[in-house]
Amino acid sequence: MVASNVLEILRTHLKNGESIKLLNENNDIVDDITQAKDAVLTKNDSTNVATLVKFELSQETNFLIDDKPVELRVVLHCYMHKDSSITDYLADCQKKQLTNVSFLQRNDLIGWLSGNNETSQYLKSVVDEDEKKAEIQNEAAQSQDQSLKQPAAKVSTETSIDDSTSDPILAEALKHERQLLDHNSSLRGTKSIDFGYLIKDAELKIVQSIKSSMRGKSANGHVSKNASAPRKRSVQHKDPIILIPSAASSIITIANIKQFLLESNYINPREISVSLKDDLVTLEKKFDKIHKPIRFLVVNNTRMFTKPEYWDRVVAVFTTGHAWQFNNYQWNTPQALFQHCKGYYFYFNGEEVPQHVQQWNVQRVELDRNRRFKDVEIVRFFWNSLEQELLNRGFH
Repeated sequence: MVASNVLEILRTHLKNGESIKLLNENNDIVDDITQAKDAVLTKNDSTNVATLVKFELSQETNFLIDDKPVELRVVLHCYMHKDSSITDYLADCQKKQLTNVSFLQRNDLIGWLSGNNETSQYLKSVVDEDEKKAEIQNEAAQSQDQSLKQPAAKVSTETSIDDSTSDPILAEALKHERQLLDHNSSLRGTKSIDFGYLIKDAELKIVQSIKSSMRGKSANGHVSKNASAPRKRSVQHKDPIILIPSAASSIITIANIKQFLLESNYINPREISVSLKDDLVTLEKKFDKIHKPIRFLVVNNTRMFTKPEYWDRVVAVFTTGHAWQFNNYQWNTPQALFQHCKGYYFYFNGEEVPQHVQQWNVQRVELDRNRRFKDVEIVRFFWNSLEQELLNRGFH
């Protein structure tokens, strides 16, 4: 079945308020869409006999994300969360390892499937093979007709050109004619620029805004008095997270970071006899512009990031300069990661910073290989930089 017909049938079914069942490989009804193989559209007629239409959830549809068709499973999962909040939907997508539909596309898709919108800008029309053949045959027939009428068409074209240029006033006016542009052409300009990353940024800000508004509500659902004065109320922030590499080649590791950042004394991790097996250490730091000490969680992997909110708490990422370090991160490219988190690249003096690291949005911090008295100045520079990042995130 053509991809466009699948969503058309699904839309008609949903507009009529009819039900959908999910079946696994054994044709048993399941609730989890990740365990389902097929979707069955059920319809009861006047004789209460159910008419079944079955679709495979793995088949691609004509709904596009980043110009790529997504499977029916993603579309149906998005519609099933039509009444869910943004945070609940994103959390469920991450839990089930399903592609999440962005905020704008989600509203567009749900509105179209529900029948509230007649069109969707993210649906690509697909033509059946029979329709293509018929279209080709029609074009061939039209070309034959045009070839028979070619002399007459040529005469009429030449006549129209002569008519337009024979009038000197009209010819002068045509010289000053300029092509009108619609708003899309004016805004986009001559280069094709993908602003898809802004949609994800907007989603994260909306999620954070919703979380903040929910914290301002009391248990009975009414807004507290403090919520009316956001500048005066104290915002409770969870412990921020510093994410460092787990690679043995890194000059900053779980083994030496606490002594380096709190005591301003760098020790090569390979010279530390006691090996720390823990993946987490805590640091507490008092800043000049923040009224109370901040406790940081320093981790060298993301296995403990079981909720999306953990990524919201990451304030700094140390990198070794290898892009594979970010494979399991929520933002798995340096360009996206360092737009959301403050990046740091530590290296020894005399070492050359790789060209690709120079293009990343990271703070480069140079350590002296031998003179340890310089560690105090380097650590102070790091904390001042991180303090500004915390202030930008609302710590006071």
